[in-house]
Amino acid sequence: MKKDIKIANYSDLKPIKVIESAEKMVNISQLLKDCICVYLPQSNDMINYVGGDLWLRESVALKIERISIQLRLKYPTYRLKIVYGYRHLEIQTKRFYLRRDKLKESNPEMNEEDLLELANTMVANPETAGHPTGGAVDLTITTPNGDLDMGTEYADFSMPEEIKMYCPHLTETQKSNRKLLCDLMITEEFAPFYGEWWHYSYGDREWAWFYNKPNAIYSQIEFRNIF
Repeated sequence: MKKDIKIANYSDLKPIKVIESAEKMVNISQLLKDCICVYLPQSNDMINYVGGDLWLRESVALKIERISIQLRLKYPTYRLKIVYGYRHLEIQTKRFYLRRDKLKESNPEMNEEDLLELANTMVANPETAGHPTGGAVDLTITTPNGDLDMGTEYADFSMPEEIKMYCPHLTETQKSNRKLLCDLMITEEFAPFYGEWWHYSYGDREWAWFYNKPNAIYSQIEFRNIF
């Protein structure tokens, strides 16, 4: 892994073409029996759209299934713990523009383009965000004794430097644990997001940008199974 790979911004991702594959969504809470799939209390905002289950595109789910097998072969007591998958576009849009509005209050002189770019460093712009495509996943590795020490808890944005993949303040164990997860995900061509150690994607614009693909294959979709 290269430590100098920069984090894509909105202007990097916006021009990337998407050729939608029309691949179906699958319920990973039911499909991935060897993984722990659970929303955490701080991120359970999909209950009105899909109940308590997590969903992803089918190819993404199958890739995670293969990664899970690799992990268990190497470390029989380890399991992937998936805490977020698909996010409805309404939620992503609401999160983003709430952040944009707060930034506007504290930066009244900033123009709209710069505001959107700054907001995107904290919450992905819904136009380019990975979770609403069904191609992005937030996960960690857990054991019978608890989650591996990754240096921070999932989505602990009170530690903005520590959540970055290559934070220099990590212990050797924390670095090793993050590397284990990242190496596993890259074997199935997931793109790591270096701004958040837990976030990986396949098929979205972030993936296309990271691997220099000619296009993304998943666009943002409005999926729900509760009406």
